[in-house]
Amino acid sequence: MYTVTFEDKENSPLKTEKLGATILETALKHEYPLYHLCGGNAKCTTCRVFITEGLDKLSSRNEREQTLADRKGWPSEIRLACQTEVFGNVSLRRIIKDNKDLRTVTSESKSSKTGEECYSVILFLDIKGFTAFTEGSLPYDVVFVLNRFFQEMSEPILNNGGGIDKFIGDGILAFFQMGNKKEAIKNEENLKKAKQETIRSAIRACLRMFDQLKKFNLEMKDRFNFTFDIRIGLHAGNVIYGDIGHSEYKSQTVLGDTVNVASRLEALNKKTNTNFLVSDEIYNLIGPSLSVNKKVITKLRGKSEKMTAYSVLGFKDLDSILMIQKSLDHVLENNPNWIQCYLDKLSSFVKENLNKNMIETEELLNPNEFSALIESIIEKLGNPESLKKEIIKLKSIYESFGITKKELPKLVPILISTMRENLPSEWNVTLESIWNQVITDLTIETIEV
Repeated sequence: MYTVTFEDKENSPLKTEKLGATILETALKHEYPLYHLCGGNAKCTTCRVFITEGLDKLSSRNEREQTLADRKGWPSEIRLACQTEVFGNVSLRRIIKDNKDLRTVTSESKSSKTGEECYSVILFLDIKGFTAFTEGSLPYDVVFVLNRFFQEMSEPILNNGGGIDKFIGDGILAFFQMGNKKEAIKNEENLKKAKQETIRSAIRACLRMFDQLKKFNLEMKDRFNFTFDIRIGLHAGNVIYGDIGHSEYKSQTVLGDTVNVASRLEALNKKTNTNFLVSDEIYNLIGPSLSVNKKVITKLRGKSEKMTAYSVLGFKDLDSILMIQKSLDHVLENNPNWIQCYLDKLSSFVKENLNKNMIETEELLNPNEFSALIESIIEKLGNPESLKKEIIKLKSIYESFGITKKELPKLVPILISTMRENLPSEWNVTLESIWNQVITDLTIETIEV
């Protein structure tokens, strides 16, 4: 005989003699109140429980339960009572105890997270000088500029695999989670490498934000005679990630000490006259790769021990994605009409190799849109999922020119020669090698999509 103990205000031990009876079966047999809106068919999550003791005395998750667990991001302790069989003494807690709990749970979307602890890089950004701008500007201009600012600053985050948690006043809270977690946790070496890659993506995003700020300020200076600066704090560690809020107004958010430290590092920039501070957790993992101009030993508010923060200027080693993005920026600055040069070369290629004429297709194609697509592809190199959508668009354009998969590799030297011609003062062997490697990789992806 086994005992299933529900831990409420008073423990409720329920006896069962049936080997392999589910938790829900046992509860119903004893008329114990346990929600199961779908009738116990794993089509809802209202019967889920939290196992406090005896996890090893339960059956493994079946396919239906595992599908829900993966979708919701459940830890191993959260189980569906209707699917979990008992083979020993266990103790657990109901997650849904009353109608208020039920309303909270049934408001969750299919993609919602009920609570997950994960390693993340947390980014806090604040605008320097925005208060002064608001005091001397019309309300419409304030909202317009702030939205434009958020658009420009968010792109590098999203393009490098990050997510926007929320916009806070004139600031941004963002996060970068490790990809391929199952592979990362196999051993310490894999875990360290996954952390380093995630941190590198976050730092690349931050450095790209400073590049975006320069472009943004050119426009703001021209239109409003005002420029802005930004301050960024970056920290890494375990956070709690889940849907937080009212049952009808929830949003996915990150919580925990890691978030607090990132926020305080951002604020510390003001005292240290810096713009971009990272924590010792980040520096300890990829310090040799970073160019740093200041080291700050400080005691953050709410922390008992001192920590070291580092003012980051950029990467010390070569970051191919950032390098190719910056070089395209310079091409666009030097010759905004560079795309016409590329189109002319494509037209000659099609005529000489495919015995076709691109004139009619070129007339239908907007050169600015084509240029924007290539720029978008380069910007999204740090986010494979978003990159794939842009590559599909590019493939469609090439097909409209009459260029098939077979000819795509021949376009690599054509694009590189275009870049070389439009960036003569900066072009070198290293840059050409990077462009060749990246464009070849993109060509392979274009062939395979």
